[in-house]
Amino acid sequence: MKLTLLFNVTSSDSLVLGRKNQYLLQAMVYNLLDPEYADFLHNEGFVYEGKRHFKLFSFSKLYSSVPIKLKDDLVFFQPPIRLVITSPVNSILKQLATNALSLGEIKLGNNLLTCKEVKIESPCVDSEEIECHTLSPIVCYSTLKKYDRSNFTYYYSPKEREFSEQIYANLIKKFQIIAPQEDIPDGTIKIEFTSRAKEEVKFFSPEDNRPIKGWSGKFRLYGPKVLLQVALDAGLGAKNSAGFGCIELLSNERGRR
Repeated sequence: MKLTLLFNVTSSDSLVLGRKNQYLLQAMVYNLLDPEYADFLHNEGFVYEGKRHFKLFSFSKLYSSVPIKLKDDLVFFQPPIRLVITSPVNSILKQLATNALSLGEIKLGNNLLTCKEVKIESPCVDSEEIECHTLSPIVCYSTLKKYDRSNFTYYYSPKEREFSEQIYANLIKKFQIIAPQEDIPDGTIKIEFTSRAKEEVKFFSPEDNRPIKGWSGKFRLYGPKVLLQVALDAGLGAKNSAGFGCIELLSNERGRR
């Protein structure tokens, strides 16, 4: 399911954030959940095979009513401001929607917001080929070893075979958490960008100097319908709960494989 929140800014004429603002957006999402449930999701989440933890939600960038302005290390957004959150877990979106409307003023960094509108949709996959675009960059990576045996993170690009392979493996894990009684569907996943894939480099917070590399643009996604639905609902690729891999359905395609 897909939740769209529309905000006004009550503390000033515009929303002002540092460029490294992923941690602020993530904190706002958790603060809109009921405290006990937020604690469960943040510290445990949904466990895959006893060791991997998934939050099963993703969220978009912030979208302004006019193009954002950049000045030094600051980003300026003009209200109304839109945030999209997706999840296959209805209770997550229900809590977010209810609390966004009932809490009054919502803090985002040094800004105060009010939620003026909530929209809930259920985009449905009915084809093995869908056209989508990114609402936040898609991240695929592996942790590898340097010659000195220290770890480093390698981020794959859409041109590399591992990009689609990682997306498929990640969707299988999410599918098995969401539908543990169902068999893994036959078929794999293929992603094909139909616009120029734009590389975006982000930092989670000012204190974390490790770059996170992702890719944005319009693309076609091929594969079993149930896995494509997981991609729409739970996010595509890694680091979804940090604000990556949120995608939006543009159309269901048929007979164009």
